[in-house]
Amino acid sequence: MIRLIGILLGIVVLVGVVMSGSYLFDTYLISPDKDAQAVSVTIEEGARGYAIAEQLEEQGIISSKLFFRTYVRLSNSVIQAGTFELKPGMSLRSIVQELGYAAAQEVQVTIPEGFTLDQIGEVVVGALPEIASFDWESVVSGQDLRMLAGIEVLNGIPADQGLEGYLFPDTYRFRADANVATVVETMILTLKRRLAENDIAIPRNLIFEGGLTFHEMLTLASIVEREVREPQDMKMVAGIFYTRMKIGMALQADSTVNYVTGKSDTAVSLEDSRVDSPYNTYRSLGLPPGPISNPGMNAMLAVLNPTDSDYLYFLTTDEGEVIYAQTFDEHVANKYQYLK
Repeated sequence: MIRLIGILLGIVVLVGVVMSGSYLFDTYLISPDKDAQAVSVTIEEGARGYAIAEQLEEQGIISSKLFFRTYVRLSNSVIQAGTFELKPGMSLRSIVQELGYAAAQEVQVTIPEGFTLDQIGEVVVGALPEIASFDWESVVSGQDLRMLAGIEVLNGIPADQGLEGYLFPDTYRFRADANVATVVETMILTLKRRLAENDIAIPRNLIFEGGLTFHEMLTLASIVEREVREPQDMKMVAGIFYTRMKIGMALQADSTVNYVTGKSDTAVSLEDSRVDSPYNTYRSLGLPPGPISNPGMNAMLAVLNPTDSDYLYFLTTDEGEVIYAQTFDEHVANKYQYLK
């Protein structure tokens, strides 16, 4: 009898040693085969340990539910809900590490060139659930720029101006839980990066050769962006606006009137052209107080490298062709010919 008990105890010890060795091997030493294919594993919200272990075993990720549950318990690990890519043969330690870090969902946000702050806000608020319209407005209106302190491209913004013109239009990928500060800072830093990529150095005094400040450069670029689409036309139109300012002629840009009225007319009405606003470049000489949109790089490069010409007027046809004129009479004749 004593001998039998001894044999049984020996068997128990042997089994324990084997299981312990197997547990340690599965936990730390095992690794997937080189050609092992990843398996997509989705852990539902609220799933419990036993159900997760059973699912992993059924999908061929683990060989022992007991070992898996034991490791989770001993390591005090937390398993996240989400979809994971796991390979059969991974160690328990690697599996649990993967399951503990659910990849954050990303959202693609595309901002077209020439969008205003309001238009960008509609896109951002619609795409990112953590951002409300109020949050967006409070930051981009300039009410609270403390979170963006230290970004030098913002140094020249007048005290009463917001961030119109400073959010670079591009395609971005944000975490779904991104906040408004992250989104705005990313767009501003993208502006800074794109300027550097195009060898546009912002002067320390923020004044470019020719006398335009950085803020004024963005302002004129924002107008050019809303007036024409092609890079060569942008350079030509930028040159026309420079000439108008030089001779003391109003810019007479329809886009600035539309910025005030909220319309998108290709040719503004006489009534709208008389609207009382510093942004109305039919009534006010020179540039408006700030940008009317967020321009892309082509518009900025056009303002910094305008095309000189004898033209003073231009219009855009329904087909998008830009027609230029040297005199007002020629411009009027073009309107009758090309505009319906």
